[in-house]
Amino acid sequence: MTKEAKQIFTRRITQANRTQLVVILYDMTLTYLKDAADAYDIGCEEEFKKGMQCARNCIAELRNSLNFSYDLSKTLFSIYAYADREIANNLSGFKTDHIAEIMQMFAKLRDAYHTVSKEDTTQPLMENAQDVYAGFTYGKSDVNESLLYSSAGRGFCI
Repeated sequence: MTKEAKQIFTRRITQANRTQLVVILYDMTLTYLKDAADAYDIGCEEEFKKGMQCARNCIAELRNSLNFSYDLSKTLFSIYAYADREIANNLSGFKTDHIAEIMQMFAKLRDAYHTVSKEDTTQPLMENAQDVYAGFTYGKSDVNESLLYSSAGRGFCI
């Protein structure tokens, strides 16, 4: 994952509520899997392993955030367990079996959660997060962003 992509994910996380965080985790998982597949295509085993392990970490976070008081959580747990098992097998053998299938499943789940997140009007989980304003000035190829009111007192809402 590029430094720019990490900054974008970080910014999204600071502004996200619970449902939006799930969408972000799916996006991160898909990005890491794509990075791993790209590394595999060029034969870079180290980058492949890094991408696959990061994808597994995202899936572990998705699995740990399930609320089993809902029946859907059991189905999602099975999907996450399958994906993690396949990624682990691929990781140990430097192969990409079933990765396209996993990416397709996660893309569908991401789209479903994205639809639900549009209806979630709860506040972002982080309070006192730094505000980002885009569009005040423009660069040669993109919109410049400004960070306002930097404070050491930023953090999670409890």
